[in-house]
Parts: sequence; structure tokens; C-alpha cells
Amino acid sequence: MPTSPVLSDANHRDAIERELQWLLEAQPIWSSGIDTDCVPLMKICNGSVTEIADSLANEWAWHGAPKRLGRRFESLLTALFEQSEHVKLLGHGIVVKDQKQTIGELDYLIELPGQVLHLEVAIKFYAGIGTPIDRTNTSAWIGPSCQDRLDLKISHLNTHQLTMSQTSLGRRSIADEGLDYPTASLGLIFGYLIEPWSDPGHRPIGLNISNPSYWATHQEAQAAMRHLSRPYSTDYGWTRLERDQWIAPYTGKATLPLVIKSLEKPAQADCYVLTSRRGLTTEKLRLFVMHDDYANEAHKAMQMSLAAQ
Repeated sequence: MPTSPVLSDANHRDAIERELQWLLEAQPIWSSGIDTDCVPLMKICNGSVTEIADSLANEWAWHGAPKRLGRRFESLLTALFEQSEHVKLLGHGIVVKDQKQTIGELDYLIELPGQVLHLEVAIKFYAGIGTPIDRTNTSAWIGPSCQDRLDLKISHLNTHQLTMSQTSLGRRSIADEGLDYPTASLGLIFGYLIEPWSDPGHRPIGLNISNPSYWATHQEAQAAMRHLSRPYSTDYGWTRLERDQWIAPYTGKATLPLVIKSLEKPAQADCYVLTSRRGLTTEKLRLFVMHDDYANEAHKAMQMSLAAQ
């Protein structure tokens, strides 16, 4: 029996506006370290976020919203760059080929005062596993599919994506577009570091965590919900979010009580947020409910990473 109605208003203007505002204010989980005006993005935005959200809502209504979270995030960021007074969007999704074979693409070339920047961005959701000591390493932060790890993503950015604009093939692709060569590269990973519900507080030095997020297996989920909601009264409750609503903190009324008698088994991961039942409030925290084999699969992925080092 379903535990809740599944929200489907992710493409409403208000939801898009909330995502844009979060993107302007959020600190990335990880940055390659170059200090530019792109962090935070609030410094480069010009114009009304409401107007940008209106435009995107209309565009998605006619042509369809991006299906994948990464593409949705990219559309939001591109819309902000296009409305910026301080940044000129030179190129986006520049394909790099070796003869006829595609070897990658450059996310963005943007012009800032005094420089042209090659920017690579991603939005990711990584759950911390293992012991507190394990979780001080990026190899212990694993995506819900167990195919994606924070250490691998950082390595791929540093050794492949961020260097591509300086290779002969990358420079040829930039020249073919009639664009200036970048003078610097910057990698940003936005998203959520998801801590184990029963033992939070341990993560790699230098990474940012802003929105409280926890994970539990399906078997642990009800205990996790009771524990995490203990500081809150019965005026609060849970809401299950569709995947396309995962980017920004949710604002709305809770659709489920504080104590849920049963939960659907997730195919991979479901996201529940804690909000008030009496008014439109921003989520206090979120709980990702993973399938029951997640812990074993994630530990195997971590051990493979450690063995390869």
C-alpha cells in the first residue's frame, strides 16, 4: 500500500524559482580551489529570479523538462549565466572529438572581468558509509547506485575534465567555435553529503555540508524517522519527494504524519523531508531511504577503491 501521494509539481514556477535561489546561495560540496566570482553564484546574477523561473517553466511546459537531475541542474545554471551582468556565457557543452570519436565536452566557457574561465559543474548525492575514520576519506562517500563515488568524481574532474580545455584537441574544438582560450579552469560539485542517521558528524576535511541530510536502509527507516524527528512536535511530518525535486530544499506542508506505520520499499532510494503540517515551511532535514542491500553494495564499492590505491 502506498505510504503517500508522490508530489509532481517540480516544474511549477515556484519550485523552479526555489531551485534557482538555492543555486545562487549554496556553497558547493567541493571546489577545485580557484577563487572566482562564480562562488557564490549570487555575485554574478542579474535580473529577477522570478522572471528566469517563469521563462524556464514556459520552456519546459512546451518542450518538456529535463528527465535527469544533472540535466535539470545544468538548465538552471545556464539560465542564470544567460541573465548575468558580470559573466558572459561564451560556450556551453562544447564537444571535443578525436577525429570522429567524441572524447568529452566542456561544460562552460564564460568570460569574467580579466579572464576566460573553463567551468565544469555537477550535482551529486553521496552517502557516507563505514566507520568514522572511513568517512574522513572521499572514497567512503557513495552514490545511491553504488556506481558513483566522490573520490572517483574528484579524480575525473582533476585529471580529465578540467585539463581537457588545455589539450590540443580541446583547444582545436574551442577554436572551431571561434572562442577565446580559457586562462583558468574551475570544477564545482554541488549537492548533498548524506550522513548515516545513527552516527553523523564525520566527513573529509575541506568539504561543505549545508543542508542536514541522512540515510537509512529500508529496514532502519522507521527507527531513523523516530530518532531524527524527536526534537519536533506532532505539528511536523514527512513528505516523500519525486526525484526531480531533490535539488533544492523543499518548501510546503507535510503530507505524512511524524510516525509512519509502513514505508514502500525503494527501487534504489527515496527521499523524505521533514516539514510542518500547519503551513508552508522549508524542510528541516531530509532522510534518504536506501534499498536494504545498499550498505553491502556500498561497502564493496569502498573496498574496491581502497584496494586500488
